[in-house]
Amino acid sequence: MAACRPAPGPEQEQAATPAKASPSAPGESSPISEIIQATGLAAKDERVEIILLLPDTRVPLQEFQRNGLAMLISRQAGYKLATHEAGGEAAKQAAQFRQAIDAKPAAIFVSPIDPPALAALIVEATTAGIIVIGLDKRMLNEGCASIVYSDQRRVGRLAGEATLEALKRKATEEGRAEVTGRVIQIRGVEDSTSTNDLATGFTEALSAQPGVVQVHDAFADWKPENATQRTAEAFQLQKQFDVIFAHNDALAIGAAKATSDAGQRENIFVIGTDGIPGQKKGIALVRQGDLDATIVQPALVDLALQIVLRLRTDQNFKPLPAYEVEPVAITPKNVEKSLRTGTYRLPKL
Repeated sequence: MAACRPAPGPEQEQAATPAKASPSAPGESSPISEIIQATGLAAKDERVEIILLLPDTRVPLQEFQRNGLAMLISRQAGYKLATHEAGGEAAKQAAQFRQAIDAKPAAIFVSPIDPPALAALIVEATTAGIIVIGLDKRMLNEGCASIVYSDQRRVGRLAGEATLEALKRKATEEGRAEVTGRVIQIRGVEDSTSTNDLATGFTEALSAQPGVVQVHDAFADWKPENATQRTAEAFQLQKQFDVIFAHNDALAIGAAKATSDAGQRENIFVIGTDGIPGQKKGIALVRQGDLDATIVQPALVDLALQIVLRLRTDQNFKPLPAYEVEPVAITPKNVEKSLRTGTYRLPKL
């Protein structure tokens, strides 16, 4: 609906400087490359491996993390990357962590399925001189050199706040003092901490307006075609609703297709998460009007790489136990600025 879409306005200052993972600008020599050249490693072509362990690259954000880290490491002379994904299986991820230790890499980055299941392996890796960086808030007390995370409940709350803003605009246009609305939620998978945290944060935000109610909640197994089907089912059951919150942008596009099929796209505010840059990705989808908003999920691997490079070149550097990278809401108000200058800010080391 037009009333639910973000109203024109000045660009918000929420958009931030682009994330940078290398310690120097492209084209400049970095401290790590200078040290490698000074020690003769470049001449010997000895490369230092970083291993990335991901839960499930069916999730577009994890695929983006893998590809983004590969690009960043390719710019660091002497380094190489290996990536393993566990298909959502905790036991498989633990076995992959064991293989990673045996490979004797410089560092292991891990986005965990079950953090306690990796605790002993993290201690073993650390004892072997391997830098372990966790990519999840739940790893704070598991023995990592540091963790880098984005709070998934905060992501969900930002989505909820964007939902309320859209419904407030609708109420104003219709001359109503009370903010009301019917909302459906399309989740990723069941029994996922990330999915549960997103849903919790979203529900917390909606509770600020008692007239806004969630009328449908379904799982799509991270498949856009399932999101289309779940949304079509919601139409059959609920007949009418105002907002769809999907747990990533791919699911949001799948849900938006169902609204178009029902002739209701202009009446429904559709919001996703991830905000991945690139053609047909989250930020571009908002710019094109295919989505009404997205919540940018920081990649995290860019800051993790900065930490490892700093640890390996600065003997006096001691990272903090944890670094939080804040998510950012992208709407038509700030999408152009985000495309020019980047989205989230990385904390200083």
